[in-house]
Amino acid sequence: MMRASGTLFMGDTKPLATLAADGTFALTLLAFDRISVNHVEPWRITWTGADAQAFWQDQGALLQPNQPLHVDLCRVRSFVNGERYGGAEFMAEVVLAYLAPLASHANAKTNPALYAKTDCSARAAGVVSY
Repeated sequence: MMRASGTLFMGDTKPLATLAADGTFALTLLAFDRISVNHVEPWRITWTGADAQAFWQDQGALLQPNQPLHVDLCRVRSFVNGERYGGAEFMAEVVLAYLAPLASHANAKTNPALYAKTDCSARAAGVVSY
């Protein structure tokens, strides 16, 4: 299973918070890896469960365009979407996410321990622990 971690930057697309048919909370974010001035890669990341819901309730208002977000991702895959971004869009599930500090968001909770990790291998097996 492919994993990735690093800092992405929120895009202009507003986060999508939904409930699945079984009542599970899901948060979908469109963020970008700014590799260079002329090379930006889109990442569509999904976070499900109680930790995602807690993050959304606590930090949702701070998820504005260009907000840096530290992430640990699993189940990384690419999807060719040439019409919108001219190349691949990466998709992944969030294991851990927290806001990077910004001067204008000094009150943001940036401690990764606030939001527990999700075991991706357990998710693949259908068993998730938060």
